[in-house]
This record gives sequence, C-alpha cells and structure tokens, in this order.
Amino acid sequence: MMKFFYGLAIINNVIAQDMTMVGGTRDANNCLIGAGYTWCESRNECLRSWITPCEDNFNGCDDCLRKQQKGQNIACPEGCSYIAVDPLPVPIYEPMPPPMPPMPPPMPPTTACPDVMCMMYCPTGNQVDSNGCQMCECNELPVAVDPLTVDQPVNDCPLIQPSCQGHRYVCPKLTEITRCNQGGIKGYTTYQLSLVVQPNMNVKNIYAMYGDSNNMNNMHIPEAYQSPVNKGQNIGGVSEYMVSIFPETNYDSWLTIGITNGDPTNLISAVGIDFNSWSESNAMDIDNGAVFVMDPSSTDLSEQGTEIIIAQLTVPTQSTSTAVINVQGKTENYNNNLDTKSWSENNIHFPLIPPQNIDPNTIPSTCVSWFDGCNTCRVSNGQLGGCTRMMCFREDEPRCLQYATSGH
Repeated sequence: MMKFFYGLAIINNVIAQDMTMVGGTRDANNCLIGAGYTWCESRNECLRSWITPCEDNFNGCDDCLRKQQKGQNIACPEGCSYIAVDPLPVPIYEPMPPPMPPMPPPMPPTTACPDVMCMMYCPTGNQVDSNGCQMCECNELPVAVDPLTVDQPVNDCPLIQPSCQGHRYVCPKLTEITRCNQGGIKGYTTYQLSLVVQPNMNVKNIYAMYGDSNNMNNMHIPEAYQSPVNKGQNIGGVSEYMVSIFPETNYDSWLTIGITNGDPTNLISAVGIDFNSWSESNAMDIDNGAVFVMDPSSTDLSEQGTEIIIAQLTVPTQSTSTAVINVQGKTENYNNNLDTKSWSENNIHFPLIPPQNIDPNTIPSTCVSWFDGCNTCRVSNGQLGGCTRMMCFREDEPRCLQYATSGH
C-alpha cells in the first residue's frame, strides 16, 4: 500500500509540473522522442514541430505554408496567413500568329487543405478526408491477432524452457514479456515464471511458495530490476492503472501466486522475506519465509487455472541466473478425512537464459507496429505499411513496438 501511495504522489507531482510529459526514449539532446519532441537548433530547445515553429524546417512563411499544404505536419510563425503565388508568365505573341487550337475546358479548382494544426501526436499517423487532407483523428492501432483462430508463424526468438524432469505435480514454464530482449527496460529482459499443473495428480490449488532451511529447501530469487515509482509493491503484480500512467512499471519485478493485477483486495501476503534487500545487484536467499494465499481453503484451480504465474523478473539481458522455488498446495481430498490433504514440490529451477537476438533491421513476422528509428509504421507479415511522417535529425535503433501475441 505504501508503494501505491508513493506512486500516486509522483503522479500528482508529474501532472502538476507538465501535463504533456510522457515516458519514452530520449535522443542525444535529451528530447522525448516517444512524445514527438525533436531538437530545434535555431531555438536551442526540444519542441513538437507541429505545435511550435522551428526555423530549421522551413525558409520563411511561403516555404512553411507550402509544406503544410503538401501534408507536412509543422507549425508556421504567426502572421503567415497566405502563400504568395508566382505570377504566370506573360505570353509573347509573334505577329500574325497561326490560328490557336481550341482551349481545353478549365480544370476544377484544387481544394486546398485548411491551415489547421492538430494539437495531438498520432503514433500511427492522422486520418485523411476525401480531399487527402489530414484530420484531427488518429489512425487506429492494428488489432492483435488471436493465436487460437489463425496459424501462427514459427517463433522469431525461441526461449529455452526449464526441465520438468523429477517433478511430479507441476512443471516450470518461462514466458518472455519483452520480445527478443527488446521493448522493455533498455538493457534488460523480462520473464514471467509460471507453474503448469500436471493432469490427474489430485491437485486442488497452489497456496504457498516458500524457503525452508530445516528441510534444505531454500528459495533463491535472482537480482532483478525494481521500478522506482512502484517501490514497495513486491507481490501481486502491478495494476493496469499504474501501467497506464507509468509504462515502465509493466516491467517491474515481483512475486505472486496467480494474481498479477496489483492484488487490490489483498488476497495474498508474504512473511519472512526481506524485500528491501532485493535489487538489481542483490538477490534474495529465503530460508524461512513465504508468499501465500490468505485463504487457501477457498482457492482452487477453477480460479487459478492450470497455469499459475508465480513471479515476474526483469534481469540484465546479457546475464544468466537461475530462480529456485518450492511450492505447496492442497489436494482434492482436503475436505475428506484422508491423510493426503496436501502436496509439495521442491527445488524447481527456472534458468533465465536470454533468447537469441534477432537482426534489428529484420521485421519479425508477428510484429504489427514497427519503429524504424524515426517513425512508427504498420506491419503485415513482415512488410511495412503506412508510417508517420515526423522529421528526425537523429535515428535510433529500429525495433518492434507491438506483436500480434504477448505470451500469457
């Protein structure tokens, strides 16, 4: 709860300082590229070229207004209200000219686009009207493909899965939340750790993950990235509201038992775990602590599902580490007078081996939104579609911004 209030305080502070600030990559001049800011040399500042005029983009009013009519999204200085038209050359007639051919019918007047600059940035470009003029409406993002209804291509960046050998009740599974080490916190790869309940094993639920030195079953959680705006929220995931305000919290590291929405109703808790020591440079070795469901008797697989997420870890991309956990649950015989009321699985290993990077200039076949280093483009089957038309003085590394599928 303290982490949530701390996040709200930062939200209010950010909103009070600048209603237009958003997160994203900065260029060499410290301009927020993802928010549409570029460096203006003549004004010596970062600005949005469609809101604030920048003399770098034009040579006088005539040049600026002509570029606007051609569809370039730039602002012009105040006082630029017309375009000077070059006068038609005066025809020179020779004496006694031959008969002139009949003149063609006059062409219909060309519809000029209005000099209206939209106070918005569209990552997928503006919609246009029947005259080809930009409107103050953004193109919609491509709709994600349902992996259950269409054939999916081979994974562009396969992830090495942990072994299930020696485990009876559950098997470990890894899912990369980033894609081929891209799209999250720069220099880090984000994994979700989950357990797949094996069929016909009389498993009712999973209610605890723990470390227990008495039975030589310590739990090891590797070093992991901690979001500075979500500090203190180490169990239960992150709420969608927090992610919408601070996108980087989508890659925070946490432990859980099936809950990933921030646990607003406090269904899970933890004891004996020093989360304050957990950082990007310090792992946690837990020999007497646990994350557990508050009411284990009321939880079953109909609520948790057969694949239960137990952690999210964001670790340096070039590193290799292994998470080791122990879990316990109840059996379907819990309400009966039988001895087998619970089950446990110990020393479950999750080797975090970074997936092989793809060529950054090759567009993955499952990508639907591609950043080419300057503009954002629609993608279909690895082929570029429509792109934004921002002017960029510096190009960043190309990468995929959105995929058709997202793991869990």
